[in-house]
Amino acid sequence: MKHIVFLALSGMLLAAPIEKTIDELLDTKQRTELKIPKYDPFKRAKPLLKKKSKQGPYLRVSSPVHLSAIMNSKAFFAGKWHKLGEYSSEGKLIKITSNSVYLRKGTKTKILRLPKHKKMFKIYEKDLK
Repeated sequence: MKHIVFLALSGMLLAAPIEKTIDELLDTKQRTELKIPKYDPFKRAKPLLKKKSKQGPYLRVSSPVHLSAIMNSKAFFAGKWHKLGEYSSEGKLIKITSNSVYLRKGTKTKILRLPKHKKMFKIYEKDLK
């Protein structure tokens, strides 16, 4: 039985035509390389990374300045105390009132006002007569 299976397999191998030898298949001159396209994972993000402003590489992010306190002709805003005539990043302090300050930068004047605080409780006075 083993001999019959062996003869059948060898007959099939001899009957099948072999076009190239192993040396021809392994020859480097005839080897064709796969052409794999280059994949760029950031291709979709490139339009988002383009600069939209002409100012420069950095964008200025300014947080709004809040007036926190006014005391003895000085105002507290932008993290420090300022007196009349001083310059800050917001402009020159030109006027201080009881509840607001006026800042001038170029031709524009900016007004910072103290926030109105809501009273937490009301005090009522009662006559005890």
